Amino acid sequence: MDNTKEKNSESLALRTTFPDYSEFVALNSMSGSLPDVIYIPFEAATADVTLTGWEDEWFSNAKFNVGKWGNLSEPKMDFVYTWVNGSDKAFTDTMYPYEVNSTLNDPEGKWLQSHRMNRYRDWDELRYSIRTVEKYAQNIRNKIQILVNSVGTEGIANKASPQAPAKITGRQTPLWLNNNESTNDIVQIIPHEDFFDESARACLPTFNSLTIENQIFNTKSTVDRFFALSDDMLLGKPHAASDLYSPLFGPTMGFKNKGFNTRNAPTEEDSHRFGERPYHIYTSWLLNRRFGERHRDGQVHFGHSMGRSVTREAIQSFPRPALQSACQRFRGQAGFQLATWFATFHYTIERHREVLLWSYITQRSDTNQDGYLDWNERKAVIADLQEGVSNEGNTTFRTRQFYRVAKSLEAVGLEAPKVNLDILWTSLDGPSSIRRLKCHNFNVTDCLGPGFSTESSDKYYTSPMFSTEAIFHRVAQEKPECGDCLLKLILYRAKKGLEPLLPHKDLQVEARETVVKALVRYQYTIVEPDALFLMVTDAEQVEHVLTKRLLQEKREVGQLCLNDDITTEEGYFVERLREKIYGLFQGLVPEQSQFEWRM
Repeated sequence: MDNTKEKNSESLALRTTFPDYSEFVALNSMSGSLPDVIYIPFEAATADVTLTGWEDEWFSNAKFNVGKWGNLSEPKMDFVYTWVNGSDKAFTDTMYPYEVNSTLNDPEGKWLQSHRMNRYRDWDELRYSIRTVEKYAQNIRNKIQILVNSVGTEGIANKASPQAPAKITGRQTPLWLNNNESTNDIVQIIPHEDFFDESARACLPTFNSLTIENQIFNTKSTVDRFFALSDDMLLGKPHAASDLYSPLFGPTMGFKNKGFNTRNAPTEEDSHRFGERPYHIYTSWLLNRRFGERHRDGQVHFGHSMGRSVTREAIQSFPRPALQSACQRFRGQAGFQLATWFATFHYTIERHREVLLWSYITQRSDTNQDGYLDWNERKAVIADLQEGVSNEGNTTFRTRQFYRVAKSLEAVGLEAPKVNLDILWTSLDGPSSIRRLKCHNFNVTDCLGPGFSTESSDKYYTSPMFSTEAIFHRVAQEKPECGDCLLKLILYRAKKGLEPLLPHKDLQVEARETVVKALVRYQYTIVEPDALFLMVTDAEQVEHVLTKRLLQEKREVGQLCLNDDITTEEGYFVERLREKIYGLFQGLVPEQSQFEWRM
């Protein structure tokens, strides 16, 4: 039973004040004692994954026996919004003392005067975004969760310090939302106190979307999957569940053509870079320390298909950064924060790669499970590599599953994608790092250890070079390019699927189950999204770039994101822009959703 609604009302009633400032200081101070990075074993990470039977054959050989398992059911997911009404006086009164006392505030008050201008302004986007969800994704929508600030005017409006806790008098709620039984059954208004970790609640209130995103995995639901949106993101076409997630291929991810590879600790200069770059630079540094150095592309600026369990694991893998990020009330206050989407997408990709390396080196190749690759075991690895090399030159040898996504889904009774049709890769093809990889110069000695290919190197003694732990660490983290080529060449032993890397089915039953569970947990699909992103600057731009294209020329787009980049508060220009945006939204989705007061 989904009792989130009852829990929300109870917890809000119990929490009558914002946390005392001393709690915030203590929590911030405590974060310094935590490690930056931790490793979570696969056995622990997959403890909550349940297999239904078809998964082993699917991941090993890309086959699904419908006669045995039947058709799969379409998945449901929550649509989760971060939202704030910056025009609400109760909100601005609540935020004011924290603004005044923020380290970002300067003696002249320039930051205080300017920072609200486009970060909290409300164009009524949420109303229209939810209309598009109901119009284009109602069949896959489970709940709509709107994450909001609590507000407290009593004892705070005239106070220039947040030192003493102020009373909570309510929570932000869209004024147009119809508070009836059918609405409340689907739309959940969730204040931050109800989903922040108990250990992080002393950091509230927060006015920082990055901080809220760092805790988003804690929202309660009957389903694990969710689609995370800002209120300025709208759907523009009918969506199938597989446009966002499918049980065969996992969540869809979209990336930009530019990214990050932070080899050294970020600097003060990095913290002042434009937009979200400081957070991606910082998160890249953390990912490099955890998984090895590589260039990682930034995610596209649209809705993100996530799993609560994997997002939780990704964020909790960086304990100190996670807690410090939870305690930043305003963006940029302490320079750096974990970028949730960037961290989770690449954590997922790297863990999928990591489990394949762990599976092949420490399980499949170590046949006697003594933690050491003796000469006979090393010869078997070399033979696998030689077979893969002989096939790798034939570009048509290995079936490309990313070309067959629609066909595979329809074969098991699932709807093919309708929007994200340009599919670039699936994890069933292997780790995405092998997509364009050339392995002509792969060298066993350089990659797997000096003397790996000769019997004499450890004939009379045991070499620590050939422990499975040492080899795994070398190819997984120290030399990631070696691990990539190892995986690619071994995969070229089979025309499709991941079987050449998996523990032997009949001999290593427990290890194989753990690996298959991990492949379910960390699967993914990379797409080129059908999407349009625009930094909105003025009314003329909206008219000529958006209204002309989307309404007059009727050129549909799968997803639309309008980022507020307006640098003026002059009444005429703002109101003219508001009219143009209203006209655009009304033209795209004029029909009210079932959740609005009828007009």
